[in-house]
Amino acid sequence: MDKKQFRQRQIEQLRQLSPDVKARLEEQIMERFFEQTAVSTAKNVAITLSQKFELNTAPIIRRLQERKISVLVPKTFENRRMEFVSLTSQTQLAPQAFGILEPVDGVPVAPTALDLIVVPGLAYEQTGGNRLGFGGGYYDRYLKRAPQAHKIVLAFNQQVYPAAHWPVDQFDVTMDLIITEQGVQFKNERIR
Repeated sequence: MDKKQFRQRQIEQLRQLSPDVKARLEEQIMERFFEQTAVSTAKNVAITLSQKFELNTAPIIRRLQERKISVLVPKTFENRRMEFVSLTSQTQLAPQAFGILEPVDGVPVAPTALDLIVVPGLAYEQTGGNRLGFGGGYYDRYLKRAPQAHKIVLAFNQQVYPAAHWPVDQFDVTMDLIITEQGVQFKNERIR
């Protein structure tokens, strides 16, 4: 199965989760996320504003902000370029490509200032931390500019596989930690 077909399959599976089950699993994943030392020691966390079928990041963002952790969200530009800007109560958001909410303006933060990046995607594998994203390459390009940041995945267990069921390219960036409702599914030596 090629990447495009596998992505469609993953999106359909996510859309089939009932709202009640999805909310329960999201709560479990969020609790496991906040148990991580990499999270409790972070000062600047980059995270997406999720789409409806994805794991809901709004409660995670609220809790990070309650803990006085700086939250940054992606803003896309031409040529598949992405930067992260601060998300505050004054940030104006508007739907951009694919209907995803993004900040209307804001000053990009240097990639080297990020401690942790919550990386979205559709599928992950447990042996090497490989990720299947949405196909734009935005995150793979950005992550290479922020090598110091911990790359953490929050996913439903159904998105995680023992081995990649999709072609892995040499430019794909591997993750540091994969967390599901069942706990840590992958952890590399960089994570304490």
